[in-house]
Amino acid sequence: MIASSPTTVPQSIDDSRLRDVINLHFDPRHGSRFWLDRAGILGIDARRDVRTVADLYRLGEMSPEELRNKPLRHFVPNALHAQWHRLIVGQTGGTTGPGAWTAYLDEEFQEAFVSPFVVAAKHVGFPCRQTWLFVGPSGPHVIGKVVRSLANAMGSCDPFSVDFDPRWAKKLPRDSFAFNRYLDHVVQQAMAVIEEQSVTVLFATPAVLSRLGVVMTDEQRHSIRGVHYGGMALSSAELARFQTVIFPNAVHLSGYGNTLFGCCLELDVSPGRPLVYYPFGDRLIFETVSADGGPLAPGQRGQVCFTRLDRTMLIVRMRERDEASLISPPAGAPIGFHGMGVQEPNSPITLAPTQQPGLY
Repeated sequence: MIASSPTTVPQSIDDSRLRDVINLHFDPRHGSRFWLDRAGILGIDARRDVRTVADLYRLGEMSPEELRNKPLRHFVPNALHAQWHRLIVGQTGGTTGPGAWTAYLDEEFQEAFVSPFVVAAKHVGFPCRQTWLFVGPSGPHVIGKVVRSLANAMGSCDPFSVDFDPRWAKKLPRDSFAFNRYLDHVVQQAMAVIEEQSVTVLFATPAVLSRLGVVMTDEQRHSIRGVHYGGMALSSAELARFQTVIFPNAVHLSGYGNTLFGCCLELDVSPGRPLVYYPFGDRLIFETVSADGGPLAPGQRGQVCFTRLDRTMLIVRMRERDEASLISPPAGAPIGFHGMGVQEPNSPITLAPTQQPGLY
C-alpha cells in the first residue's frame, strides 16, 4: 500500500456517488472484507473521513497484486453476495502479470462499457443497423461479453466474430515466424467472414486491422462504414492512415479502457486529431501521477491512475502502465461526459519485452 498525497486534479463529478459507495464498502456488517481490513490497517473511519474526491488519498493506492492475490468475494460487499448470480465477471489481459478478476452488476456493466460507446457513437455519427465483425478474445476478457451489447444497442444483430487468445500471442516474440503465423490464422478466419457476409463495421485491435487492410480488396475496404478500435494503444499517425487510406469511407472511433474500470471514448472523429478519451458518468476518476506518486496538474504528462466507484467493486487510485496527460471535456460534449479525460495514452518505452502488446 503506497502513501498518497491529496489530488490536485479538479473533477466535475457528483460526490454523492462516492459517498454512497464508500458507505457501502465500509459498512461494518454489509461492507467488503478487503476495505474493512484496509480501514483497520489505516486506522480511519472512511465513512466519516472520505466524503469528496479530494479525500481519496486517505485510502492510499491499490495495486493489481492485491486483486490477484485475494478471492473476488473479498472485494464485493457482503450485501451483494446474495446476488452473486447476477454478477458479470471478467479478467484482465495479463500483460504486466497474472490476470486479475473483477465483477459488475448488469447496470454497472451497461454504464461502464455500453452507454459510453452508444452516447459517443451517436455524437460522432457512427453508423447504426450495420453488420459487425468482431475479431478479439471471447473470454475471460470482458470485451467478448461487451461486443454483443454494443452491436445490439446500435441496432445490429449479434456480431460475426473470430476468437483469438491474446495470452498465447503475448508469449510469441514480436515479428517472429510463430507470431506472424498466428496472426495470419486469425486474419484468414476474419477474411472468410468478410467474403461471405456483408460486413460494414469492424471492431478489432490495430494490429489485426492493419493486416486486414493488406489482404482486403479495395471494394471490401471501401464498403466499411464504421471502425471501432480497442485492446491496444493506437497512435494518431496510425489512426490517420486507417482513416484516410485503409478504410476511407468509415467513421473511426477509438476506445481506451480495460476489464477493471470500463471503457472511455473519443468525442471527435476529425482526421489528424489527437487521441483523447473521456470517462462517462460519475463512476470513474482519472489522475496522473509522477514516478514517486505525486499528483500532477492537468496538462502534465505522467502515469495514469484511476478510481472506480461501483457498488460491486471499489478500486482506489490504481496505477496503469500507461502514461498520459489530463484534459477537460470539450464544449458541446454530450451529457454524461463531464469528467477529466486522458490525452494520448501510451505505454512507456521502458516496458520489458514480455509486457509489450502483440495482438491485444
